[in-house]
Amino acid sequence: MRFSPLPRFATAILGTFFALALVAPLPFVIVMPGSAQNIFEKIITIKNQQSYEATGRLDLMSVRVTNPTNWIIGPEVLYAWFRSDEAVYPRAAIYPPGATTESEKKAADADMVSSQSKAIGAGLNFLSRHPEFGVPSDQLIEENINFDVKRTGGPSGGMIFALGVIELLTPIDILDSRHISGSGTITIDGKVGPIGGINEKIQAAYKAGATLFLAPIGNRDEITNVPKGVKVVIVATLDDAMKAITAKG
Repeated sequence: MRFSPLPRFATAILGTFFALALVAPLPFVIVMPGSAQNIFEKIITIKNQQSYEATGRLDLMSVRVTNPTNWIIGPEVLYAWFRSDEAVYPRAAIYPPGATTESEKKAADADMVSSQSKAIGAGLNFLSRHPEFGVPSDQLIEENINFDVKRTGGPSGGMIFALGVIELLTPIDILDSRHISGSGTITIDGKVGPIGGINEKIQAAYKAGATLFLAPIGNRDEITNVPKGVKVVIVATLDDAMKAITAKG
């Protein structure tokens, strides 16, 4: 059977259609590994009371996400799908309707302040329940603990902030010169909640040189392709995270 070629006009129409499809904005966002910040470097400080220098490194993880007003086109989506360290999500799964760069920054700043307050409370509550760590009750003073709010954002650093508070107030060298990363929200009573971009944060931790990553139980089923050399420990509470850090071997 013979087929007649399409008329030039029809061919031009189809070519234009596919060309426009490639550059048409799509309702997706791309999530990429971000940075790893050691919270003991100008992020968390203890003032007006006894504290102890950390010998190890405790990383606050972040991810990079395309802005809610950015155009994402077909080739960008395909490129991200083929990369092992990037992920593509529907825009509605990351941003609320009508979100802008400015509104998201304001929301992140508000979450950050709340997260840090909860982290301090969770850390002090843990130490008050565990006198074996050697911190007198008169040293559990919330007002003496400060965070550099300009260097942090969002709620996902809560667990790491709480661990940092415990490490700096405790005479025991908990980290013991190790490099540990993690991510998770925190409540004042020590419950660790899920966060976004878990796989991208594990990749960022690996690139920064961490050997242990603490991940929320709520993200357990999402974790894939853990890099060799990084041990991922699933935690549901701040107590779980402390057990993982203090476990022998």
